[in-house]
Amino acid sequence: MNNRPLKGLNVLDMSWFGAGPIAGRALANAGANVIKLETEKRIDGLRAMAPRPKGGRGYNLSGYFNNYNSDKKSITIDLTTEKGYQLGLELIKWADVMLTNMTNRATNQIKMDWETVSKVNPKLVAAYMPMMGMSGPYKDFQGFGAMLTAICGMNYLAGFEKNRPVGVGTNYPDYVINPMHAYIAILSAVRIAKKTDLGQKIELSQNESSIAAMALPIFAFDNANIDYKRNGNSIDFAAPHGVYKCKDDHNGSERWIAITCINEDQWNNIVKIIDDKSLATKEYLTLDHRKENEQFIDQTISAWTAKHTAEELQAKLQSLMIPAGIVQNAQEVVEDEHMIERGYFVKLDHAEAGQRLYDGTGWKMTKTPIGMDSAAPLLGEHTFEICTSILNLQPENIADLVAEQVLY
Repeated sequence: MNNRPLKGLNVLDMSWFGAGPIAGRALANAGANVIKLETEKRIDGLRAMAPRPKGGRGYNLSGYFNNYNSDKKSITIDLTTEKGYQLGLELIKWADVMLTNMTNRATNQIKMDWETVSKVNPKLVAAYMPMMGMSGPYKDFQGFGAMLTAICGMNYLAGFEKNRPVGVGTNYPDYVINPMHAYIAILSAVRIAKKTDLGQKIELSQNESSIAAMALPIFAFDNANIDYKRNGNSIDFAAPHGVYKCKDDHNGSERWIAITCINEDQWNNIVKIIDDKSLATKEYLTLDHRKENEQFIDQTISAWTAKHTAEELQAKLQSLMIPAGIVQNAQEVVEDEHMIERGYFVKLDHAEAGQRLYDGTGWKMTKTPIGMDSAAPLLGEHTFEICTSILNLQPENIADLVAEQVLY
């Protein structure tokens, strides 16, 4: 795809784990030349994490890492050495964009702070993504998504009022909010840099980026002094609105279905299907009435769904325009006929992990298509290539640097 929108954009990706690498992958999938800079002394920690193929060992098999780093190239340089640091600065000169989600302390330690890199390359767009920002009393705090979901208030939103906050079960900011905010900010700054030949620093606090998605409870408190209450699956404008257990499948695995009734027609239709006289009374005619008796309604629906398969219920409810959907597991999502027809998941051949599925790009473009060409790089896979083609080193120089453990 020679007409990808970011073709020709050079990106030095010095990020790790989730939020930074996903932003870098979005740039790479749109055609940017993305070099991931690591060192064997301090690899991207995601390389060491599961899942990986059964029996597999090593730094190149993590499904997490590989999914977040397609279409990138990898170079291993020890920036803490004098020669390695100079090579790092040469890559800064090459880059249009630098991306990192290291802590402020780590960025300063390897001397890749904005004051330094902007002098080396005045046209550089440098995106910094420390968890708590680059100023304020908590600027040196470090943490991962599991901590961030607690700090930003997200964990408090999930669960039931009488129970402890249970969170959302995943490091949501890492995967969605933070990387896409970074992606948009980088594109904006690159546009200005192309017009003015002047780069700029992007400061993205992952905490503030995450709080931006918490608008409803925050503004409810600010505007009306309303405290948010955890209500499980219940919402104000629908009843029933929940997830109900169905018959186990033939393997004995639990099956669940989500069901909601937003209007009276949907309610009347579900009453007819359930055929329970206790629901066909005036006590449940309006939303207000149903909200007052929501616990009984949920119990009645649960007793009914437990007698049927999730597939059977989904087909029956949807045929009557009642919003309903099976709670799918990972295998079902991958094998979903809708996802298959749309081609969301991409199969890529990895040198060690073999052929594996990669998440799609999340959006499609008709004039300047985006997509994936290559699997995630092996650790240091392109060190020699980058040293010769970009850093202009001779093979004998490269060999000396490897012997000195500047390169790996």
